[in-house]
Amino acid sequence: MEPTADHSATRAKRPSPPQPPVRLSLALHKAVPGGFDGAWWPYSHNLADELPVLVQAMDGVGSITRVILGIERWPDIPHRVAVGGQFVSAGWFASGHEQNVIVLCSYHEGFRTLLVIPPTTAADTAAWLMNTPVPADGSRTASELLAIETACREAVPVDDPL
Repeated sequence: MEPTADHSATRAKRPSPPQPPVRLSLALHKAVPGGFDGAWWPYSHNLADELPVLVQAMDGVGSITRVILGIERWPDIPHRVAVGGQFVSAGWFASGHEQNVIVLCSYHEGFRTLLVIPPTTAADTAAWLMNTPVPADGSRTASELLAIETACREAVPVDDPL
C-alpha cells in the first residue's frame, strides 16, 4: 500500500487579497437632474471584478439591481454579476450610443448615471474629471468631457511674440 498525504491543510481557503478602494465621486441625487450623478474610475475593463466593488459602494443609494453600460468599453459583459448574496443584471448600449456612461438602476431609488473614466486614464486627468461639476442641464456628454480634458492636456502654450 502506498502512503497518502493529507492535503486538507493546503486546500483550506486562503483569504483573498484586499480590494482596492472604489474610485467614485457622487453628487447629491437630486442635485443633477438630467446630468451625471457622479464619476467612476474603474481599475480595469473586467466588469465581473469591477462591478461588485462599485455596487457595494453605492449601497447607500438603494439596492442596485441592474446596470447598463457601453459595450465598446467593456469587452466581456456577463448577463449577471454576483454582488454579495445577490445578482445584478447587466445590459449594454450598442455602438453609436454614449459609451463612457454606466446607468445603475434600483427599484427603490430610480437610477443614477455615472461618467466612466477609462482605467488607463492618468491620475491627474481622472482627478480633474471626478471633481469637475457637470452642467445640470446635461449639455455635456461623457465623451465630450473626456475630449475637453484631452484637448486641454494636449494644448501647447504658444509664446507671445510681443
